[in-house]
Amino acid sequence: MTKSPSSSRRRLILLATLTFLTGRAGNADDGSGEFLRHEDFQGRAALVLSNDVLEVTVLPFGGAIASIVLKNDAERMNPMWDSLRAEREAGRAPRNNGTVGHFVCVDGFGPVSSDEREAGLPGHGEAHNLPWSLRSAKKEGAVARLVQAVQLPRVHEVYTRTMEIADGENVVHVHSTLESLLDFDRPVRWTEHATIGSPFLEPGVTVVDMSRNRAMTRPDRKGRPGVIHRLAAGEEFEWPMAPSADGGKIDLRAAPVTPNSLDHTGHLMDPDQRL
Repeated sequence: MTKSPSSSRRRLILLATLTFLTGRAGNADDGSGEFLRHEDFQGRAALVLSNDVLEVTVLPFGGAIASIVLKNDAERMNPMWDSLRAEREAGRAPRNNGTVGHFVCVDGFGPVSSDEREAGLPGHGEAHNLPWSLRSAKKEGAVARLVQAVQLPRVHEVYTRTMEIADGENVVHVHSTLESLLDFDRPVRWTEHATIGSPFLEPGVTVVDMSRNRAMTRPDRKGRPGVIHRLAAGEEFEWPMAPSADGGKIDLRAAPVTPNSLDHTGHLMDPDQRL
């Protein structure tokens, strides 16, 4: 008996839940009553999801979370990496993809192989190179909800993201699913590429911390010309003190003072797993 494609199709759904916490909440209701607006961000079309405390800017092309600001912050300091502004200030043409702030690398992370490149698969996967559809936007009670989705044609997957913010809270809840449309199992690569930048990120001042864990430096020190690699290659360490190339130790919590630094480390977040 031959099964129809629809009855034999197997769907693998992966889930990821993120929570963004901002600074102290304040009373800053602007009275507009709008929870979703269409605006411009550095020349790109943008959606702004807001409550009485914060505003979250999302780019429909590529799905990047480009900005998170508190309404009661006079400076409206955005902690996210604004690559569009940085490239304009450096005199370069702005990138034509969605690698801004927090973006999703799915299905893929990092450089691609020659075969993948010939098949049309870009670095960091397809999601940041495609327009995302607006599935729904509504407010129920005190909770505003934005649902977006993007279909990945080369790996045959659908990525769906739901963002929620509640009145009076300085928290953004993000819930994501990745659905495979293939009839067979295959490994997937999915990374939440959360990137902070200037002016929030100040060298030698801003600290990024996490729970104590086992880690390893990048096995090689290859990189772009002019980029400084501070760490030794392929050595295990315990967060946050990493082995340096000159035999010392470097506290990785603080943003490096040395310009053009590029440090890569891998971390074992689940102690029950092997490094």
